[in-house]
This record gives sequence, C-alpha cells and structure tokens, in this order.
Amino acid sequence: GKTTKYGSLKALHKKWTNLQGQSELSKEDLVQVVGYKLTRGKMRPLMRFAEAMHDNEVRKASKAAIAAIPDARKACDALTALTGIGVATASVCLAAVDDRLPVMSDEALEAVLGEPEHSKKYDLDSYQRLLEACSAKAKKLGGLWTPRAVEEALFSASLEQPAAKRKRGD
Repeated sequence: GKTTKYGSLKALHKKWTNLQGQSELSKEDLVQVVGYKLTRGKMRPLMRFAEAMHDNEVRKASKAAIAAIPDARKACDALTALTGIGVATASVCLAAVDDRLPVMSDEALEAVLGEPEHSKKYDLDSYQRLLEACSAKAKKLGGLWTPRAVEEALFSASLEQPAAKRKRGD
C-alpha cells in the first residue's frame, strides 16, 4: 500500500475513520487528518499550517463546523477560517466525523463532476455539487451507502488504474 512520511494509507485511514461521530477535533486530530489527506493525494505544503495552530483554535473552529452539519457551506466556512485550511482539507475533516459528507478528492471531482485533470476548482460551489452527486448516488445504491462511501469507492478504484486510463463513469 501507499506510504508517506506520515505513515501508511491503511493505518492513517483507520485513524481517520475512528474520528466518526466526534463533536470537535483537537490539533492532534487535525494534524492526523492532514497527514491522511497528503498521503491520499498530492504532497502540498499544508502540514506546517496544521502544526502551527493552537489546540483551542482548532477545537473552537471544528466544533462550530461540526455543529453546522449538514450545511456543508457553513461547516466549511468555519474550518476555512483557520490559516492553511481550504475547502478540500475542510472536507476531509468533515467527512471524518460525518459520513453524510464526502471528501473533495481529485478522483471524485474527475469521476462525478467530469472536472478536467488539471483545471479542477477546489471551491465551495464544486464541493456542493460533489456532495449533491455523491448523495444522489448513495441514495440510488441504497443500503449502507453514504456520500462518503461513494467517494471512497471512487478513490479506491483510482488506486487500481493509472489516471490516464480513468474514464468518466456514472
């Protein structure tokens, strides 16, 4: 499996899913979530921002964000007020605690919204469209499917095939 300096994707995913149902995130939780995000996706200089934050500011912002769920816009706004946290990172935090919200991943944006590989928009409008699409697919699939599970399935499938071979699917 995939491993970075933050750990193995499998171990980081387990820690990430253990955050389900929390009413707030600590600075330590945020650092873990950012490590998971960077291991799943492309390396970006995000960790220094997470590591520089104070525990109380992370707890306050995350508590407000989680309380705003299922309003994804309001929840993202609370987290993106933190330095270095954009909509994509906010989505990883929110999806960790509530499976009604998907992660805003490159794989999901490409597969669900048909976003081109090199010109994706990581903004609230794109996240809202992704949330609506993953929610509709989860509802259509029924059973235990959630918006988060739909995105995770798309991400997992992408690990099996190179990006150049990916096709936009329904």
